[in-house]
Amino acid sequence: ASDTGASPGLTSAKGYIGVRWLASDENGDTLTFNIEIRGEHETAWKPLHENLRERYYSWDSTAYPDGKYRVRVTASDAPSNTPEQTLTSSRESDLFLIDNTAPEISALTAAAHGGKIDMRFHAKDALNLLDKAEYSVNGGEWKVVEPTTRLTDSEELDYRFQVESGAGEATIAVRVSDSYENQAVAKTVVK
Repeated sequence: ASDTGASPGLTSAKGYIGVRWLASDENGDTLTFNIEIRGEHETAWKPLHENLRERYYSWDSTAYPDGKYRVRVTASDAPSNTPEQTLTSSRESDLFLIDNTAPEISALTAAAHGGKIDMRFHAKDALNLLDKAEYSVNGGEWKVVEPTTRLTDSEELDYRFQVESGAGEATIAVRVSDSYENQAVAKTVVK
């Protein structure tokens, strides 16, 4: 079983996971499919869907704790046969990650000096690589900020950047996304 991209039956929305598979019966029998899921260190398969006729399925993964999982697809030719003649065949997927948890932003500091505001923060993600970080001043356009190490494929990064300190109070927001599009936002006010 593998996810091979977009299909009319696969819901592509945040938190949804899709699986698609190829199956055939040499006698041309009608096939139905049972889909099950199992966590990496679990022993029992839990049903996701039964008696499916389509060769694809998508589901909302937000009901599952973050972690690594496998799905198993079992094909059956029961609709075209008696119980004694029914044949089944199963296939397991590779491990895949469910990650619906946002990264964490910490140590957000702002220091104003000489017409500039020096911003710093730290970001980390428990399971995934950080994808991008951005900042916004007073609700303005989001601008990408690079990590201090120049490495972007990491689960933990430090950021430092400067913004102009206009007249009066400034609200500066930072936003970090992981590679599964989970986002965290934090802000600070500089007077």
